[in-house]
Amino acid sequence: MKRILVVLLFLFPTPALADDATPSPSPEASTSAPASIYDIPVAPYTPPAEASQGVGGWAVVHPGTDVVHGVVVATIETFNAWGGRMPSEYMGCPAGCLLRFQTRATADGNVAGWHGPDVKFDSTDGTFDMGSTHVDASGTTTVKQKLIPSQTASDGWNLSTGLVNIRTEFVSSRVNDIGIKLTKIQERFDSQAASEIAIENWKTFNFESDQQVSDNLDADVAAELVADGYDTVTPEVGGFVETVKTLTDSVKRFFGGFFNRQ
Repeated sequence: MKRILVVLLFLFPTPALADDATPSPSPEASTSAPASIYDIPVAPYTPPAEASQGVGGWAVVHPGTDVVHGVVVATIETFNAWGGRMPSEYMGCPAGCLLRFQTRATADGNVAGWHGPDVKFDSTDGTFDMGSTHVDASGTTTVKQKLIPSQTASDGWNLSTGLVNIRTEFVSSRVNDIGIKLTKIQERFDSQAASEIAIENWKTFNFESDQQVSDNLDADVAAELVADGYDTVTPEVGGFVETVKTLTDSVKRFFGGFFNRQ
């Protein structure tokens, strides 16, 4: 699970301390910025009202890719003074990259935010799309979610309050040429999660909460096996029943190890 955590670090807040030096304009940076970045069409942007409530975390966004290269400490006054653009290079994003409000600060003025190659600004609604994919021996995990800046915690600590449309998929490695797919969907970070568990070419099981998965998955699968005439008491070695158990066990391990940390 350590490898999963390392890959998913792009999805979790990265700190930017308020007493860190916020990049400041320099004549060299402003005049030497490549003209091409200013030629890239940029959709109109109006910071949300929360951006005017003091210090916040502002994403540094490349206008050509929408990728968030980093998060800086700034205010609406900074945004206006710099014309909504970084005056100098920052974390690989050249001078002229866009400033887009992302999170609010803690009471002591520190901020945190999300950045990385899979974090992108959505200019259609001022939100951020975030995702990651991880592959290991157990299977492939894909996470997608959206961050609404105006909904991040007013105290700046629990940034997950701004997360919506959270979709996590786990597709297992194949066992005896059969796979299992787990899909978990949450409207918000703190809402109940609906889970769908599909065993390839056989059955699909739906649950309305994590607790239902924990309480009912094994019993529901066993009932369906019996209904289809399989011997679940003394199953054939390496047969379908054992294969299904192996697959559902992989989902349970993933469920317990990953989802319970969300």
